[in-house]
Amino acid sequence: MRLSHLALAVLVCFAWGINAVAAKVGVTHIPPVFFTALRFMVVLICLSPWLKPVPGRYDVLIPAVFFMGGLHFALIFAGVKFSDASTMAIVNQIYVPISVLLAMVWLGETVPLRRWLGIALAFSGVVVFSLNANASSHLTGILLLVADAVSMAIGTVLLRRLAGVSPFVIQAWTAALGVPFLLLTSIVFESGQIESLSSAPVEAWVALAYTVVGGSLIGHTGYYILLQNYEVSLVGGMLLIGPAIGVLGGVLILGEPFTPLIVIGAAMTLLGVAIVLERSEIPTLKPAEGV
Repeated sequence: MRLSHLALAVLVCFAWGINAVAAKVGVTHIPPVFFTALRFMVVLICLSPWLKPVPGRYDVLIPAVFFMGGLHFALIFAGVKFSDASTMAIVNQIYVPISVLLAMVWLGETVPLRRWLGIALAFSGVVVFSLNANASSHLTGILLLVADAVSMAIGTVLLRRLAGVSPFVIQAWTAALGVPFLLLTSIVFESGQIESLSSAPVEAWVALAYTVVGGSLIGHTGYYILLQNYEVSLVGGMLLIGPAIGVLGGVLILGEPFTPLIVIGAAMTLLGVAIVLERSEIPTLKPAEGV
């Protein structure tokens, strides 16, 4: 992996790790799906110049941004509403092995045994994290996060087929198609949206701002750039550092429990990612325009 892309991957890990904390803060005060709709509205305003036609790519673009956009965010923000930031950071990583398997079936990608071992070790570290989380106390949240992981895995593999489309264009379309879906979903399943806006404290608005800048404009844009250049297994394995950051963020910022299992899980995850990144011949794709 090129040094610049390695640095970008680390940045995405930090952006998404802290995003778990921001999400928990935001959905504590604002209904989760409505909170996500607000996020997408701001993203759409920021990226409106990139909402451009993509002729001949809509058959992949539309399902990709649905699974990676509206559905993914609705599930993950609802999941964190009924759990905590640490659990969100942990359970969501199930998408990595699922996306690798889907990439093997749908894209014909081959995954070396060494990389499988690295992913397995990193994911085992994530499981060790989960032993720290009191999973039985928020089963609904965990089920929603598992469903989100499946949605994200499908979206990841579809996005891999959009090489040549600027990540900002993908982001703009994600927001444009996500806003009506999320608003409708919020109207059907949630209540008190307007009231929550009038009573939301400053930290809720700071959390919303972070999810826009850190979670979307930095995190997802960086993720799309990496997917357009490297295999799903490499990108997913590298980003397993994110849960460690998310758990530590939950501990330091939200006061969530800190135990020796967090240290052990972090060590396992980092070692697994190091194995995934061990030098090998990694084919790259032609970067998208504007990357």
